Amino acid sequence: MDILIHRDELVRALARAQGIVEKRPTLPILSAVLLQTTPEGLRATATDKTMTVIGDYAATVRSSGEVAVDANNFFQIAKVLSGDIVTLTVIDNGRLEVRAGASVFKLSTFNAADFPVTPALDQARSLAMESGALRRVIDRVHFAVAPDDNRYGLNGAHVEDTSVSDGAVVRFVGTDGNRLCWAQAPYKGELGIGKKMLLPRKGLGEIRKLLDGYEGDVQIAFGDRAALVQYPGILVHLRLLEADFPDYRQVLPASFKRRVVVDRDVLREALRRVSILATDATNSVRFQFTSDALQLSARKADAGDGKEDVPVELQGEPISMGFNARFMVEVLSAMQGSRVALELGEALAPCILRDLDDDNALFVVMPVRLD
Repeated sequence: MDILIHRDELVRALARAQGIVEKRPTLPILSAVLLQTTPEGLRATATDKTMTVIGDYAATVRSSGEVAVDANNFFQIAKVLSGDIVTLTVIDNGRLEVRAGASVFKLSTFNAADFPVTPALDQARSLAMESGALRRVIDRVHFAVAPDDNRYGLNGAHVEDTSVSDGAVVRFVGTDGNRLCWAQAPYKGELGIGKKMLLPRKGLGEIRKLLDGYEGDVQIAFGDRAALVQYPGILVHLRLLEADFPDYRQVLPASFKRRVVVDRDVLREALRRVSILATDATNSVRFQFTSDALQLSARKADAGDGKEDVPVELQGEPISMGFNARFMVEVLSAMQGSRVALELGEALAPCILRDLDDDNALFVVMPVRLD
């Protein structure tokens, strides 16, 4: 293999790869990025066996071939190369020679034949979504998906068809048991999903990164145990989680007794200030709702207390509740509109938050007990 590639293009390929590969792999080859020549240039493949990302990049191919090299090590080198044009050559002893400007690196490699093969997926049924719509859906759901140390059924974003009479709509749902978020967007084509469509948290986050800077349609295909996400130059293969997502509709209150409308940015920034003195264990802040104001207050033993009033419009009786400030701030940050409505029941009932400028998302935060 002997190719010429622009440094920025190489860095972009390796940045994507090193975000996928395992940092402490059970198999050494899983720390590698597979580099292959194509008629159009360079193909870079990275995998952790649950997710595979394949990217095509512009390059001049002088001789074809393939090589697997440690992704993170190569990325660190590529970032500091001085020349704009990089030469990649597999030399006689199997090492990868990297030349740019006055720099020459000779990197150890893996046997490319040992690199895991990406499973095939039937793409007969697929849907198309606008990249901007998919970004918005992921931004509203990803942060609420439980991390790996929580219950396995909550470790992914649930996908379902919520199509209505005026169009096809796909909904993503995420929860960690303390907050729940769903967001939806229109699509074209055929969704073709089964009963267990759980996209893993890591995969969802990596797809969001890959979508930065891309404008156009994204193709998504679902198989029995995997999903395929692709757009020109990028293909992502995801193994779906084999778990049951809870019936999230059971936690959505059918009605509410109080409705509060507040400026989203004002509430978020006030929460950030007051929560500095929230207790470390629960990060809890008291929400004291009155007819025209919300008083936020927090107290930390041996540190002090703080409070701040926020103007609101309240429909219903005054109430005092407690919420984890971080959970609330993350939900408010996921919204884009200027005003938010909080729908409240009793002190320990779930709180529904709605972006008044966006009907295609809904957020739920569970309250906490105040001592």
